Amino acid sequence: MEDKKITDITIALAGIAQSIGLIREIAQKGKVDSNIFETSIQSIFEMEPKNTVSVFGNIQSLQLGLEKLTGILHANTDHARLNARYMLSMMRLQRKISRNPSMLSTLGDRIQQTRKQVEYFSLTHPTVIANLADTYINAITPFRFRFFLLGNQKMLSIHENMEKIRALLLAALRSAVLWRQLGGSRLQLLFSRAKIAARAAELLKDIAINEGKVL
Repeated sequence: MEDKKITDITIALAGIAQSIGLIREIAQKGKVDSNIFETSIQSIFEMEPKNTVSVFGNIQSLQLGLEKLTGILHANTDHARLNARYMLSMMRLQRKISRNPSMLSTLGDRIQQTRKQVEYFSLTHPTVIANLADTYINAITPFRFRFFLLGNQKMLSIHENMEKIRALLLAALRSAVLWRQLGGSRLQLLFSRAKIAARAAELLKDIAINEGKVL
């Protein structure tokens, strides 16, 4: 693959991985970094970005996702393998939805409606998150899709946590759409795995250099 395409695909995959990472943190601990959470939620509304990274603001905002993606691509721990299964689940859902033009249209309309609420409340206001969560539920219902999430049952029983998780699943789905639009495929994950992992490592190194750190 050409250099730019590898970079763009790596960024989109990191977007999925970041949402998955946040979902697992909420499921286990009931809390996440608010800035990273905002990055994933904001990506849902970025439907006409000027470039791939602008979906997430900047590359620094994807540090967690790049770290998670690196682990997934190496898949040398149970944690990474579970993240990989979650990521593949979202890719399968994206493929199902992409084959249903009516659902795609409905999904876009609902996201636009929620965007208007952001202007009155805030990006992560409970009302906005609740509507994004409901949008996700409506999107998956026709496909009988289920996302089986392991976590702390006490955390998962809290309604606000579940709404955040569903909103993040919508963010993961948005990144999966972006990945597919950029020419992503599951075969690519097999045959270009090393190239994508190397690019993720390079992007993490760039972030560290910009922060005055050395990896």
